Amino acid sequence: MKSYDGCWTCRLRKKRCDEIRPVCRNCSTLQITCHFEDGKPLWMDGGSGQKEKAEEIKREVKSAAAHRRGVLSFDVLEPIAIERSLDSSTRASSPNTLLSTQPTPSNGYAESSSKLDGWSASSSPKREPTESELDRRFVMFYFDHFFPFLFPFYKPSLLEGGRSWVMELVQSDEVMWHTTLALSSYFVSVTLDGAVAGHNVCKALAWEKLLKQMGATFTVLQRKLQEAGPANMQDVLVSSARTMGSIVQLQRFEISVGNFENCRKHLSAANSLFKKIMDGSELPDFGSVLNVMGRPLWTIKSQERGAWNSDQAAFRFYSALLIVDDTIAAVCMGEAPELLQYHAQLLTNDRSAGEKPPLCLEEFIGCENWVIIQMGQIAALDAWKKSAKKAGKLDMMELVARASAIQRTLLENLARLDTAVDTSQSSWLSLFRVHDQLPPIPGGCAVFVTRVWAHAALLYLAVSISGWQPGSAAIRENVTRILGLLERMPAPELLRTVVWPYCIVGCLCEPAEELRMRAMADALVPFRLFGAARKALEIMEDVWKRRDELTIETDFAACIGSLGYVSLLV
Repeated sequence: MKSYDGCWTCRLRKKRCDEIRPVCRNCSTLQITCHFEDGKPLWMDGGSGQKEKAEEIKREVKSAAAHRRGVLSFDVLEPIAIERSLDSSTRASSPNTLLSTQPTPSNGYAESSSKLDGWSASSSPKREPTESELDRRFVMFYFDHFFPFLFPFYKPSLLEGGRSWVMELVQSDEVMWHTTLALSSYFVSVTLDGAVAGHNVCKALAWEKLLKQMGATFTVLQRKLQEAGPANMQDVLVSSARTMGSIVQLQRFEISVGNFENCRKHLSAANSLFKKIMDGSELPDFGSVLNVMGRPLWTIKSQERGAWNSDQAAFRFYSALLIVDDTIAAVCMGEAPELLQYHAQLLTNDRSAGEKPPLCLEEFIGCENWVIIQMGQIAALDAWKKSAKKAGKLDMMELVARASAIQRTLLENLARLDTAVDTSQSSWLSLFRVHDQLPPIPGGCAVFVTRVWAHAALLYLAVSISGWQPGSAAIRENVTRILGLLERMPAPELLRTVVWPYCIVGCLCEPAEELRMRAMADALVPFRLFGAARKALEIMEDVWKRRDELTIETDFAACIGSLGYVSLLV
């Protein structure tokens, strides 16, 4: 049956389309290009262009079928046209590279005997690179370019060990190796789309194989969760921490590409592992867990801590991301954070005002701890309010008292930000800093991002306590402030670090402000690298359409869930 609303590929093939984006089920199954353009393609002309396209799709179907049977068709794996001026790192972006899932022998894994076909540039008589060489190059792409892009605030100093743990962990852990290759493959495929024209078959096959690789990776992770662990405590902690890190990395990848349907499953698995590490080991605190994971690379007498070894650094990094993900997920689902009980231990310091807490979130995501702590408290208060109201036991005095304490903390810290002076001092260590992905901004990007998150937390508090009242003075004040801040961002890409605040302010903005909200998301190109921001825009556009249907009982979780699933906006 012909499809009138589905992708153009199904329409041309006269097949019913399920309209799943970005790739419908028909095209996904056949591993062919899914054309989901908004406008009618030029080749749908009812004449020669349409006929040529139909023949091309037939060849795609045939080539993909051969690929599924294990026969690599040269029609499909034809090298992408390369200008002589492009260097070898661009040539390494072969679709065959994206199809590679075999780790290199340098990592202790079996080397694939296959070579890459169809990748000899006409200007070079040199041998074709092996899969293992290209895999290593893709890992370096991730380390040098994609990791800093995803986590621009994470810049540990040389004395802390830098980011070397990323490479060490990838080389020593099979799951992390495959996950990293998948991440890098995706980013390279996006780069190909923007830098190299044509050969959509190659790109589509790479994308489909990438999705399968991600699924296989999660299958391996599930098997690891079910396997009996080693008896030695250090080995148990290291193994569990690595598996947790792989799940968090998987989740962050899927969020980057705009796939949110597995968020809850991934988050639940990662949270379970984190609690197992923190509680199952019977160790008193986070620092004790880190100590059991091994000795630091080196220590400096003048400092309390030395350089973290790779497993310690990785556990700190992925624990910080997990705390944030769990808190934002709670906000998006209208529940209390599952890891709320660990906030005080990890994000505060009750020993000395001048000493850092175990995790300083501004070093990982650019937002200071106090904002995330208060957001967790608001989520818990909102869940308590709903439960008490349902049971007919809501105490308004207690509700207002708890809300006032949260509001006071947020306002006091915002005032501190306004008077804070940048006390960072330059030193010889600055000579060795990695290229900074963050644009220059007065006071620093972390202060800017923290201020945006804090005003968004005040919005969230107002809705949780007083209901959905976009015209109220408290909400209008914070909407105006956040809009002003977002429009003063020195680089559009910084929106990636404030996706949740961007979404909540968009849901509460006035009709006259809609164009301003759209412009921010539209400035992020290519769209495929900013999945969370695009999803936030989709959510707020749905809210705008239903403005007249929203009541005072509406909350932010209802807006997020309007799409039929929970979107983790991080």
